[in-house]
Amino acid sequence: MTASLTQDGFGARLRATRKRMGLSQTELGGDRYSGSYISHLESGRRAASAEVIEFLAMRLGVTADELGMEPSLPEPIDSLDNNTHALEHLLVAERAWYDRDWATAGELATRAAASALQAGQLERHWQALYVQTQAALAEGDYADAIHFAELLATHQVALSSPTLRAQALCLSATAHRVGDELPMALVHAGQAVELSTDAPPIVLADALMCLISTALEAGRPTAETDRLCQRLEDVSLHVESGHARGVIYWALGTASYKSGNISKGLELHDLAMELLSPRRDLRLWLRLNRSAATCRLDAGITDGVKEMLDASRGGLNLIGSVFDVFELRHAEAKLQLLDGQPQRAHDLVTALLADEAMRPAVISNGRGEELLAEIELDLGRTERARSAYVRAAGLYGKQEQFRQANECWQRAANLEAATSTIWTVSHPLVDRRVK
Repeated sequence: MTASLTQDGFGARLRATRKRMGLSQTELGGDRYSGSYISHLESGRRAASAEVIEFLAMRLGVTADELGMEPSLPEPIDSLDNNTHALEHLLVAERAWYDRDWATAGELATRAAASALQAGQLERHWQALYVQTQAALAEGDYADAIHFAELLATHQVALSSPTLRAQALCLSATAHRVGDELPMALVHAGQAVELSTDAPPIVLADALMCLISTALEAGRPTAETDRLCQRLEDVSLHVESGHARGVIYWALGTASYKSGNISKGLELHDLAMELLSPRRDLRLWLRLNRSAATCRLDAGITDGVKEMLDASRGGLNLIGSVFDVFELRHAEAKLQLLDGQPQRAHDLVTALLADEAMRPAVISNGRGEELLAEIELDLGRTERARSAYVRAAGLYGKQEQFRQANECWQRAANLEAATSTIWTVSHPLVDRRVK
């Protein structure tokens, strides 16, 4: 006898059993599945395989049929049919990916992975997992992206090829970085660079860009990122694709801004603009415009920013993720602040922070609260600014962005000290009592 899963009611049974056992979603997943993945199973957003069900049943101390597994007679496995189904699903999934229909791409890639596994087609199973990971990243479903990427990196196919494993580790590092797990992102990106030493230049370039982005976000020393950037510049000389070089110049330009070399950052971003084509990858081109605008604003430059934001606004609102839209609206608010319109900036950023659709992006970094603090300070509302800095520091700390967290704590402390000094000077009677 084998077992087939009845999906209807499975999520509800899983949730009820978990709660009866007094386990959280994270505790139920153990070291194999994330709490977010368990949440998706319970809500019906993800279908559970027999292997997943058996693991969860074991963790809960119940039988598989108690979670919705119904006995059935064994069915003969036709490897050829399963292989054909895997190929069909994978081809349509890739088409959906190019059409930016991320949900359909992820669903079909999931089917392709299941069919390939049944047919024993490990290479096709790895390909399907790769599409699943990319689709989850594009949808902003970072918990699933991390789960799939880790499966990719430890897959038998990846373990037999340093190049494929390096690509898988890059995806895993990206998923962990955007999922606010910077320490693991650094580990995987570093491993990808090591494995890519003898790989084609474009593979090494991707790994280096991944490591540089993660190192910058984690606040690693400038000297360390400068060495990585120099290595990436050397590798770019051997990359033939102009589009790929454009992506490299984009990464190098952003790193230059963050290291304080504004003129080089401007130059490299201009080169990236020339080489990246919206016809080849519209979403990437839109993100480049938004990213270049953000870098200029962070450097106090407003020249050309409005045009960049105008170029990216319509497209990102249609095909961008919630994180793309958050960064776009954040940049629009900062432009208003730098243009001497603090109240308009305040209205924009408070609306952004209160927008439920933006919630995943708002709670995953402190940039929104930090900008609000700057605006409140410009409006002369010191106590409100201090409170916003404290909230920003807390958010940064949760995501292990300790340099940014420390900076915000220090600004909050400085404002508190300044306020206390002013208050004491203004109240000499209280000052005498203290003495």
